[in-house]
Amino acid sequence: MGDLMRCVSFIFLILCFLISGCSGGTHIDKRSKSMLYEFTEPFRFPFEVNDVRTEIAIDNPDSLQQYVFHYKNKQTKQEINYILSKVIDKPEEISKQGKQLVKLKNGEQAYYEEDETSQLIWWDGENGFLARFVYYINGNREQLGSNKLAQSDLIDLINQVQK
Repeated sequence: MGDLMRCVSFIFLILCFLISGCSGGTHIDKRSKSMLYEFTEPFRFPFEVNDVRTEIAIDNPDSLQQYVFHYKNKQTKQEINYILSKVIDKPEEISKQGKQLVKLKNGEQAYYEEDETSQLIWWDGENGFLARFVYYINGNREQLGSNKLAQSDLIDLINQVQK
């Protein structure tokens, strides 16, 4: 009888150990926060581009992923930035206030705005990204004046990067 009680007690201990180990409160978040994407870049610009660089914002890749492609002319200081940003788990929406609605070649909508120093055009990109082109001169410190682009130039840039 003693061996039977010892065996039952031993089995009970093992079961308690297994149950407590399997029902632990630790939870591992296995969501994929991949930063691997393929983006199509524009190849035709409204001015000569002689300086190109790319930056990836990785301050907090679990909440915001942002890619910025810079296309610049060093002599004229004209620059176009192609910015793709994605707020993880919470889609970012375009603020339509004060922006002009524009129809794209593929039937999608874009939103255009300008001020004295910059021109911007926004649209919903692929894979949940908010996309925009921003045009300015000398770090957005100079008025565009005669260097202002035609709205069709910015629309052409979008048409180049959309699939």
